[in-house]
Amino acid sequence: MGLGTERGPPPTTFARYPAQYVARRATVASIDGDLEKAVWQSVPWSAEFKEIRGPDAPPGTKPSPWQATKVKMLWDDEFLYIAAVLDVDAGNQIVAKFKERNSPIFHTDSDFEVFLDPAGCCHGYKELEMNALNTVWNLLLDRPYADGGSEFSGRVAKDGQPQHWDVRNQRTAVKVTKGQIGNPTRPSQWCCEIALAHSDSVPHAPCRAAQPFVGGCWRINFSRVEKQGSVNWVWSPQVVWSPSQQRYAGQVNMHLPDAWGYVVFADEAGCLADGTPAEEFRDPTWNARHAAACVYYACKEFREVTGLFPTSWSALEDFDGGRLLRGASLSGASVSFTAVRGEAFVAQVTANGQGHSKEYVIFTVFLT
Repeated sequence: MGLGTERGPPPTTFARYPAQYVARRATVASIDGDLEKAVWQSVPWSAEFKEIRGPDAPPGTKPSPWQATKVKMLWDDEFLYIAAVLDVDAGNQIVAKFKERNSPIFHTDSDFEVFLDPAGCCHGYKELEMNALNTVWNLLLDRPYADGGSEFSGRVAKDGQPQHWDVRNQRTAVKVTKGQIGNPTRPSQWCCEIALAHSDSVPHAPCRAAQPFVGGCWRINFSRVEKQGSVNWVWSPQVVWSPSQQRYAGQVNMHLPDAWGYVVFADEAGCLADGTPAEEFRDPTWNARHAAACVYYACKEFREVTGLFPTSWSALEDFDGGRLLRGASLSGASVSFTAVRGEAFVAQVTANGQGHSKEYVIFTVFLT
């Protein structure tokens, strides 16, 4: 069954576009934690991290200028390179206790996290956590936890078991560049240097993920966790459509890949293949992706209330006076629904962007 309904004229702007960083093409010859190397000095820092809920951050939760976190990125044919600096103000401290690989670092330690979805499909994405002792935890999520997703890692399974997954070519290094681990009496700082191998990052998604190329992009986000998870600062805030609140709302949940930012792959000069500055790039499929995410959250709310998924656009649009999508940015989107024999529910979204029309099956919500 299916029903498509146009939602107004094609959008002319990229409403609610997330954070974006242009990664220039270059090779970092050695991963040793030294961010003073010339290759890093030639590229800019990202904007400083914000509280995970963005504009909805409660008073007192935003990082101060003395608690700044920022990143840089580069890439070549083998690796995505990441540099990060984490400042700690006096009165707080760098906490680093875990020494065993694949330990749940965020449970106790100061934690830097990378989330990567090369396929941009919100399934089969990768996560890296690391502490100031260079202890790392790598995991693969088949889909977000809220959709019944499972962790695949060396923490939950041994090599050869069905839920085992680990990286093979990743390189990481950490350096404490100010103060000391566990000393709150004066300011401190630690730096991460990471090389994520494409051979680890690209596989295991349910749809094809492209290797990096000039003009391509991946979905990515970064998180800093402190005080056993009570502090969450991120690069691109996790703000999504909330049908129950009828507005876009910040969430304390990194496992919402549709809210992540973008890394855009540029040439050595920071340009796209046609010479355009890569800062001008916007994902031409963004409008379809964003509309699909709004419909996804509305469908979940519909099911929570009724116990069923909607079978048509009109059923979703008319439910409870249309409140599930009132205020969402769906201009130019066409939506159809398909029930898949008791196993899943699929919504297809078509929308225009930069002169292109693109259809996306953005999500599959499993009924189990």
